[in-house]
Formats: sequence, structure tokens, C-alpha cells
Amino acid sequence: MPYQIIDPDRWSRAEYLKFFKGMSHPWYNICTHLDVTVLYQHCKANKQRFFHAYLYLMQQAINQCKPMRYRLVNDSVHLYEKLNISIAILADDDSIRFCNLPYEPQFTSFSHAATSAEIEIKQTPFILTQFIGQEMRHDTIHMTVLPWLNFTSMSHARDTKNPDSIPKIALGKLTHINGHWQIPLSIEVHHGMMDGLHVGKFIAILQALFNQPELLN
Repeated sequence: MPYQIIDPDRWSRAEYLKFFKGMSHPWYNICTHLDVTVLYQHCKANKQRFFHAYLYLMQQAINQCKPMRYRLVNDSVHLYEKLNISIAILADDDSIRFCNLPYEPQFTSFSHAATSAEIEIKQTPFILTQFIGQEMRHDTIHMTVLPWLNFTSMSHARDTKNPDSIPKIALGKLTHINGHWQIPLSIEVHHGMMDGLHVGKFIAILQALFNQPELLN
């Protein structure tokens, strides 16, 4: 994906980046719950895959939130034009595969592409050499879904020797509470790239999109 190179010394977060970049663990994690009542009911009524619906709206949200598109690449800062989603899914033998979902502006196209990508990746064996020694993609976020757990805390595997700034997002179990459907959300980001204020704004954007299921039409 195209990107703009930002001069880290002239960036508004230059001093914060210097402060957090030298830390052994510069990431922080925030967990909350999202109300998906309107979205879930819309998907059921219109026979749309809820899984694809919230992934599509997640992709829209991350691309609408500028701080989510900043990446630390070596010693420079990149601002990506568009971001993809890389999501962990289960193959038929319950082993993990990593599925890349390219950016699609329309839900129908996104859902079709996601279906094809899921089928293909589930049939592809996980091979370590596909990842070790390969250049990391930065125009993405890393996602996982834990539909068995209504979690309140979350952490992710990290290579602290080669730190990256790619946000990691997890969604959990769909739960019906007091007439509302909700799912837990975990978001882990590099503190040099954004603060809690920016994460809060991102969550507000995501919740607003979940409240507009007509965007799927």
C-alpha cells in the first residue's frame, strides 16, 4: 500500500516516540466491550455473515483513524494510505492459519474476497519459513477472534528483540446481557505511535460504525 514518509524529528509525536522507543516493552493494551446489538440483528435479518460484517467495519474504522495508520519502520515513520487486516483463523484440524484480507471499500466485495481467502488459507499448511526471515508487512493490523471467551484482559506474543508498531486487536465471545448483544474488544498499540486518547477515539469510531449496519448495503 502507498505510504508517506514522515520526518520523525519534525513529527508532532517526535519526543514521545524517542521516549517510548527505547523501552523494552513499549506497547500497552486496553480492553472494553462493544455493543453489537444493531449490527447483529441486522445480519440475522438480512442473512449476512456477522463475522464478515464486523471485520469489514473494523477495516473501515482503522482506515478512518489516522493514528492507527502510522508505523515505525526501522528509524522512520510511515503513514499508510490504506490498511489491510491479517486475521488468525482456524483450519479444519483446529490449527491456526494467518489470513490476509485486503482493503475493500464495499461490504459485498469484502465478504466475497474474505470467503475466498478463508477457503484457500485453510487448505494451505502452516510452514515456519513463510514467516521467519521474511520482510514484515506494515500496512496491516493483526487480529484474532476468541469466540469462546468473554475476556476482560488480553496479551499477545511479541518479539521484543525486533519490536514493531502494528496494532493487535482481539474480539471475543458474543454475549447477550440485559437485552443487548456485546463482544469484548482488546487493542494493543505502540505508545510511541498513540496515546489512550487516540485509542478511545478509535473505539468511538468503531462503535459508531457498528451502530450503522446500513453501511453493509
